[in-house]
Amino acid sequence: MRYLHGLLVACIFLGTTQSGFAQLLTWNDNIPSALQPFQNNPKILASYTQNTIFIYGHPVTKTALPTLKTNPQPSVSFNSAAIIVPVNARQVAKTLTDFNQYTGLFPTVKSAKTLQQSGNIVQMKYRVSIPTPIPVLNFNEEVTLQHQIQPNSISSLVIDAPIPYGVGKFEWFALDEHRTLITLTQWGDLNQPKGFIVKKILNAIPEVKLGIPSSSNAFVMEALRNRFNQQTITALHAGQIPSPQLNNAQLMKIAQLSQNAQQPVSFLHAPTSVLYTHGREAMRFTTTYRFYQQSPQQLQKWLTPAAYQELFPRQIKKVVTTAVQNQAQDADLQINVGLGVINIPFAFKLHFSYPGSTENNFYAKGGDLRFIKGQMQLTGANPGTLLKMTSSMKIDEKAPFLLRAMRSLPYHELLPAVGGNAVFVQKLKTKI
Repeated sequence: MRYLHGLLVACIFLGTTQSGFAQLLTWNDNIPSALQPFQNNPKILASYTQNTIFIYGHPVTKTALPTLKTNPQPSVSFNSAAIIVPVNARQVAKTLTDFNQYTGLFPTVKSAKTLQQSGNIVQMKYRVSIPTPIPVLNFNEEVTLQHQIQPNSISSLVIDAPIPYGVGKFEWFALDEHRTLITLTQWGDLNQPKGFIVKKILNAIPEVKLGIPSSSNAFVMEALRNRFNQQTITALHAGQIPSPQLNNAQLMKIAQLSQNAQQPVSFLHAPTSVLYTHGREAMRFTTTYRFYQQSPQQLQKWLTPAAYQELFPRQIKKVVTTAVQNQAQDADLQINVGLGVINIPFAFKLHFSYPGSTENNFYAKGGDLRFIKGQMQLTGANPGTLLKMTSSMKIDEKAPFLLRAMRSLPYHELLPAVGGNAVFVQKLKTKI
C-alpha cells in the first residue's frame, strides 16, 4: 500500500485532468506561516530541522479559496515542511521564482509555460509526465497554478487539478550568508478528486489520504535538497538506525505540536547506507512521532505484527506469526492492494524483536520486499504517550513485476516510509 504514495503524490502536487486558459483570480491568501508554531523565529525552527526534512501540522484554521464557490473560506488542516540548504537566500529566491525552470527542479515536470502575468502574480501551465511499465498507471497531463510573489514567499493557488481545491506557500529565511531555511505550507481537499487515477486510488484505499500531507511535502522538499545540497551518504553500523537529535524540551514541543494539530510530526533523515550480506544498500529513513492520550501500557499491543491486520483489514489478508522466543518472533503478512483496474499482491516476511515491553525492532527476512528496517518506541508524555516510529522501505530489482514497476516513480526509495509512517500512526488514532 505504501508504494502507491509516490504516484499519488506526484499526481496531486503537479497534475490535472484538463487545463485551459483561466483569468487571474483576486486572492488574498491567509495561509499560516511555517514559523507560527515556533514563535515566528526561523532560528528556533532551524534548531529542529537540522540536516533533515522536518514535517509537521498546524491546528485547524480558516483559509480562502476563490475557486471554491460553495464554501470559499473552509476550515482546513495545513501541513508544513522545512529544510536548511547551504546557499544564501538570494539564490533560493532566484530558483523558486523562476517558474519556467521548474522543469529541471521537480521530477516529472516536462514543460512550463507562462499563461498570464500582472505585477507579482503569474499564472503558469505545467506539463507533467509519469511513465510506468503499467500503461493504466501512466500519467501525462497538464496543470495550471497561480503564483503570487512576495519579498520572501510565493503563495500558490490551484486553478484546475485532480485535487481541484488547494493552496500552498513557500517561504525562505536567511540563517546566515551561507545557509537558508526553506519552508512549504500547503493544504488540498482530498474529498473531491477529479482525476481518474487519483479517484481510483482514493476510492480503493481511503487510508492513503492520511499519508498524503506528509508525502507531498517530502516530495517537494526532496527536490530542493537534491538541487542545493551536496549528495553525501552516511554509512550506518550494523544494527544502527538514525534518530533525530532532540533534547527533552524539544521532545515535549514535538508532543505538543502533534497534540495541538492531531497530526504526525516527521523527520526525513539524510541518505544512509545499511550493511547487508551482499554489501551496503542505500536506504532513507523517516522518524515519525504521534501523541496519544493513552498510557504506554495501553498501546503495547500495537507493537506486535498481529496489529497490522486489525489496522488494515482491507489490504492485509492474513498474518501468520511464530511464538515469541527469546523476545523475538517471525511474521508472514499476505497483502493485496486492489485499485479496481489492477490488483497488487505481495508478501512481507518480517522478523520482530522486543528489547523491552514498550519497543520493538523489525526487519525484512525474505519476502517480496527485501529492504525493510525499523523500530517503534512508546515513551510516557504526561498525560499520555509519544509514539516514535522509524522505518525505511524500498523496492529492490528482484521484487515482483507489479511492485518493481513502482521503481519508475520519483523518490520511490523514500516516499513509502514517509507516507507509510503517517498512515500507520493516524490509523492507530482511529482504533484506540
